[in-house]
Amino acid sequence: MATPHTPRSRKSQVPPPDTPLVPCHTSQFDYRTGDLELGREAVLTDLRRYLQVPFGSLAKCVGAVPSQQLLEEMRDDFIRSEILTDNGLEWKDFIRPAKMSEEMSFKLEGIISGILEQVPNCGVSYLSNPNKMLLSERHNTSLPDGYLMHWFDIAVPFEFKKEQDAKAFRDNEHKIIWSLHNIMREDPCRRFAFGITIEDTQLRLWLGNRGFLAVTEPMNCFEDIDGVISLFYALGFASASTSLKWLGWDPTVERIRVGEKTQYKFTVGDEVFTTTRELATYGADSMVGRGTRVYEATDAKGKKVAIKDSWREIDRQSEGEIVEKILASCEKKLGAEDFADAKRHFIGVRLWKDVTIDGASDETVNPIAGDEHDGIGTWKWKPIDLKPILSERLYLSTTGAVPDSGRLSAFLPAQLGIVGRKETRISQRDVISLADNLSCLSGGLKALSYLHKAGWVHRDFSVGNVSWVVGDNRGIGKLSDFEYAKEIDSNTSHDDRTGTMHFMAIEVEYQEYFFLPRASLPPASTSLDTDPPLPPPFRMHFLHDIESVWWAYTWIFYHTDTITANSNNFFDVHAQWRQFHLAFPGAIWQGTRLNFFTQIRRLQWTCKSILSDRCSNVCKNIPHFAQTLRDSYETAESKYPLLALDDSLLKDMHRKAAGYLDDAQQNAGDTITGGVFQNGYWVSKFADHHIASCTLHKNIL
Repeated sequence: MATPHTPRSRKSQVPPPDTPLVPCHTSQFDYRTGDLELGREAVLTDLRRYLQVPFGSLAKCVGAVPSQQLLEEMRDDFIRSEILTDNGLEWKDFIRPAKMSEEMSFKLEGIISGILEQVPNCGVSYLSNPNKMLLSERHNTSLPDGYLMHWFDIAVPFEFKKEQDAKAFRDNEHKIIWSLHNIMREDPCRRFAFGITIEDTQLRLWLGNRGFLAVTEPMNCFEDIDGVISLFYALGFASASTSLKWLGWDPTVERIRVGEKTQYKFTVGDEVFTTTRELATYGADSMVGRGTRVYEATDAKGKKVAIKDSWREIDRQSEGEIVEKILASCEKKLGAEDFADAKRHFIGVRLWKDVTIDGASDETVNPIAGDEHDGIGTWKWKPIDLKPILSERLYLSTTGAVPDSGRLSAFLPAQLGIVGRKETRISQRDVISLADNLSCLSGGLKALSYLHKAGWVHRDFSVGNVSWVVGDNRGIGKLSDFEYAKEIDSNTSHDDRTGTMHFMAIEVEYQEYFFLPRASLPPASTSLDTDPPLPPPFRMHFLHDIESVWWAYTWIFYHTDTITANSNNFFDVHAQWRQFHLAFPGAIWQGTRLNFFTQIRRLQWTCKSILSDRCSNVCKNIPHFAQTLRDSYETAESKYPLLALDDSLLKDMHRKAAGYLDDAQQNAGDTITGGVFQNGYWVSKFADHHIASCTLHKNIL
């Protein structure tokens, strides 16, 4: 049978579309309401397009097709059982749609069941026109027209339309995409899913995975009898494995029932980890992307760990490999005492491993692999026909909801990997002391200082990447999520834009240096034929990481407020809500965000007038922190195109940044934190990523 594993040596033949960093609508309020139409609009708006491929290119990824001899034998059997007409040229029950209802037009049970009966050890059956909603872990009222059997059990969803016009195509597309999305977000056991749409006589096969969404060109299911038989035979053959791995199930993840709750067993090499609760599952809401899920779990001895399940690009190292290299650099460049302290401030790795299936790295199904065709041909990206009007309100409270930094190129194969953690941690949402939250952030900054001294930049510092760990004495903030970390190299090419949007440095957002000295123009008599020198490539450096700490520090106070302030003082929550959106718009190239950071006097006025008195007294140095960053940028860029990023600037900036956080921590005292926004904002100061020791990754190629 055709393998879904993508050969590493083969380059994609499809040019990837542009993938600008845009607001993720599946993180916003409308998606979280449970309203089906709003949810669909959010998914489709984020997706924007799909890849259209030749029918045979995707069909070959499903499973083994019948031989010509078997195909002829099946045709004869279908004639005898009256599935086909006597001449074998038409389906007897599959009536060409006219004025009949869809229920009467698409009577597929007999046809599909007859084909599946020919498959040895077939593991799926067909159900059509269900009249009750499927069980779901989330609020979901959608109902597919048919499916090859809760959403956990659907192997292949179907959508039907009698008509073949644009409206029918669009409606089927929207519904099948939602079904595929729902399967992938609901079920950690699914790696990918196939779907089928039929408009009048036109059948299309769909594939959804974390790398891309693909659909075939239509096949005429009334004329291509052999094609229909081969497709459903292949789907049945793919189900013959007890693990259903060829239909997208992950054999390394097992669903179990513990009391009244559904839990999962993750097999990582020779070890098995059993989940006890979700920590952060928001990453699975995006149809294409890293699909990150984080669970609290226990190992075989009952020790708590954290399982992180996510995909990564094929050309990226696993997080485990990166952490090993960071520790090696720290050991080489730091003294013994600093190295020991650095390890205390990094989330400890217990184990990491790329997941393998049948001895090969798990990778997203690639319909291009091994295909023979001239040029691009019929391979093309097609936009999704949708013009939704979505609310500008942000997301409702969800498990570990913070903006997701995981974004992928539009066409990527993928694999699965595992990282394990060493120490027990508590969820940051359970830390109600503002001083402890600030101490946690200080610990993250301390980890950055060691990372920078060792010659690395993190490139994705956010409130979701710092964990609060309680030891024998008191808590400590630890830095995690090193998948974007990069060794500083003056010869590197232009850096990709990485990071979580809310906490991304301004220069990284715009991919240019903003704090250059004023340039003097050449004399007007200078020949215009002389081209100005090209600027050097933009690279992230340690100041950008520290600016991300500033954004996280500011986010704490604009995103939440103190219970004391809300109960004893006048407080305009709506003004703070509006200002939060200006400072954290969730999209690149928003002038309000740039102005918030660079207009220091206005920032000072905003902190004083918008925040409650209690909060503004704690974080009154936010403008001073921003000014210090700006001064450091100007120093670093004073000799542009060279960057003056020496050790003295590194030490000075870290010393001052640590001082600002220490001062705020002292001013916070015993303040208790609480939420201020009525529409369901997530309240914790940091994503409650990782209770303990183990992290699990599904990686994207």
